Amino acid sequence: MKNKRNQGNRLLTICMVLLLAFSMLFTAVGTTENVQAASNGLSAYKKITFYKSGKVNGTIYSMKYNDRTNRYIVYASKNGKKKVLLNSCSSGSIVTNGKYLYYESAAFLRSGSFGGTYKNRKLVQYNLKTRKNKVLISFRGEGPADSIIGCDGTYLYMGYQTQYGDGLGNFAVVNLKKRQIKRLGKDCSTVQSVKNKVLVTAVGFPHGGPVYLINRDGSKCKIISDRAIKVSVKGNYIYYTEATYDWKTRKCRCDLNGNNKKALTAWSRGIAG
Repeated sequence: MKNKRNQGNRLLTICMVLLLAFSMLFTAVGTTENVQAASNGLSAYKKITFYKSGKVNGTIYSMKYNDRTNRYIVYASKNGKKKVLLNSCSSGSIVTNGKYLYYESAAFLRSGSFGGTYKNRKLVQYNLKTRKNKVLISFRGEGPADSIIGCDGTYLYMGYQTQYGDGLGNFAVVNLKKRQIKRLGKDCSTVQSVKNKVLVTAVGFPHGGPVYLINRDGSKCKIISDRAIKVSVKGNYIYYTEATYDWKTRKCRCDLNGNNKKALTAWSRGIAG
């Protein structure tokens, strides 16, 4: 009986050790995947515009406006071969990670002082492997088309096209999983990861625009500057050049969380710094 009990105890111990080892292995693998996913962020997707092509995983993506259809044609070039991916793109810029491509498709109605007006607008995910489109959001009524400026795989960032090219209006954050959109009512041009936040600028406008930090989902917007024409992130600071409408400028900086704002130069004519 004693030998049987010892054998049973040894078997139980072996099972517990194996279970613990498996649990540790599973946890370690999960942690690594989470870290890798988080480290990709906005850098996982590249922005392609009608004036600047981009290379992702050995493929060069480019866009060209079709005056006849009032839409953009999206091309993919690899090993000297160029093919058409899309001919129904209304976005002046798109984003791709080499697996998926996000763009807006719409029917052009008319031109205006601040950009075109469209109908039947749809935010679309294009699968580059299957070459199939998936409509994520359909917009009601008429309005401007959106240009896509960034994506991290969970949230997509975009804004209304204007006559200023990179200067976009009514910044929006799209939850791709829930297929929900949140408009912030602010101008935008670029998005960039700063710590656990997203730094948004509107430097694409000739007269500059706001600089602000948001959570990835678009919540808790913190204004850094109401009007800046240059923004950069270096080390532990966000540097930005503020401007007035009569073209006085000064160079400023703040911490990466938007606190401790400090003017580095006095107001002067021309571009400071």
